[in-house]
Amino acid sequence: MVVFVGAESTGKSTLAQYLAQRHGAGFVPEIGRFIWEEKQGKLVAADYVEIAERHRDAEDRVVAAHAGPYVFVDTNALTTLLLGLCFGQVTEPAPPALLRYADDCRSRYLHHFVCADDIPYEEEPGVRENAAWRTHIQQLVLEDLERRAIPFTLLTGTLEQRAARVMQVLAALAAHDTTGLAA
Repeated sequence: MVVFVGAESTGKSTLAQYLAQRHGAGFVPEIGRFIWEEKQGKLVAADYVEIAERHRDAEDRVVAAHAGPYVFVDTNALTTLLLGLCFGQVTEPAPPALLRYADDCRSRYLHHFVCADDIPYEEEPGVRENAAWRTHIQQLVLEDLERRAIPFTLLTGTLEQRAARVMQVLAALAAHDTTGLAA
């Protein structure tokens, strides 16, 4: 599985879907968005655990159903934990299950790609915060990956440029994979 992380309105969903369609690969959408909409944005700590659990289940289902070399995943439990803390709906200490899901991200994915915030911010009143919030969250995502020593590639530019960079990195990883388990 290949995961795309970053703040809101950085193109994660668009890029993951684009790559999945273009390469006949599996795709896992951001499950947290569906739960946020179901609960009209009124989340509590237990909801973030549910988001992480449902997202992981969706990943497992797509991997099991897809025979191709890659599954492209929009967001992961690291972002779920981070947003829960930033919105104050998850407080320290965070639920142990949510921390476990976040820690699993170190080894669960073939590679983390961070979608940069160099594209225009798309307003979604009542859903998204604002461009300044996006920049703040983006910095926290980068700091969290660094703190956890999770390798990542920062993606910039147009959709096509980002997609080309992803495939370039994945090809390099496959060339260095001695186990034959690139996905």
